[in-house]
Parts: sequence; C-alpha cells; structure tokens
Amino acid sequence: MKKLLFSVLVGGIFVNCTMISTVAANHVSPVSSTTVLQQVYFHDVEEFLAQYEPLLNQGHVYTLALEPGKGVYIVSSPASISSATDLLAVRQHSYSTKDRLKFAKWCNDQLNKGNVLTIGKDKDGTYWADIK
Repeated sequence: MKKLLFSVLVGGIFVNCTMISTVAANHVSPVSSTTVLQQVYFHDVEEFLAQYEPLLNQGHVYTLALEPGKGVYIVSSPASISSATDLLAVRQHSYSTKDRLKFAKWCNDQLNKGNVLTIGKDKDGTYWADIK
C-alpha cells in the first residue's frame, strides 16, 4: 500500500512538472500596441475610417495596403505624430481634404492601383495621405 501511494505521489509530481515545463516552453509574448495577432481586413477605406477615427483624431498614423480578394489591411500601426514630428503637417502630402468621403474615395482609388498609403488626420480635421 505504501508503494502504491508513493508511486501515485511521485507520478503526480512528474506529470505536474511536465505540464509546467510545457506551458513555459509555449510562452506567448504579451500583446502590445505594436503586436498584431491577427490580420484584420476592411471592405474599403471608409470602413477603416469608421472604426479608427478616434485614433486618427489622437494623432495616430496608419499605413494601409490592399490585398486583392481580401480587402484593405493595416501594414504598420500605430505611429503617432509627436510635437517633434508635427512638421509633417506643414509639408505637402500626396492628398489632403477635410471631406471624409472624398478622402476615402481617393484612398480606395490609390489602393486599387496597387499603391501603399500612409494616412493621418491633422488637428484641424484635415485628412491626409502619402503614397509610399
């Protein structure tokens, strides 16, 4: 009886240690704002803007591309315009407008041509895009 109890106890510790070492070996790095776990596709830029408008208003900048058959996706994000890079707002962009629908249409046209766009929004509400 003592041998059986000892075998169960040692076997349980062995299994427990094995499970812990397996979990440690499959450690998943913590999610941060720069870690993308799953690619999200949008039907078009208008759908992207509908979901990311609050972040654009905070100065975040996104790079978008189009994957044919799947949709628009974020290539890199979120960069943020800091006071040191606010000079970007002064320079000439490939396209800029305060009209959200015109902006989305222009971006969709450029993405359909195969271009990659970096987009953002200035503090005055002007949408802008640069062709990469």
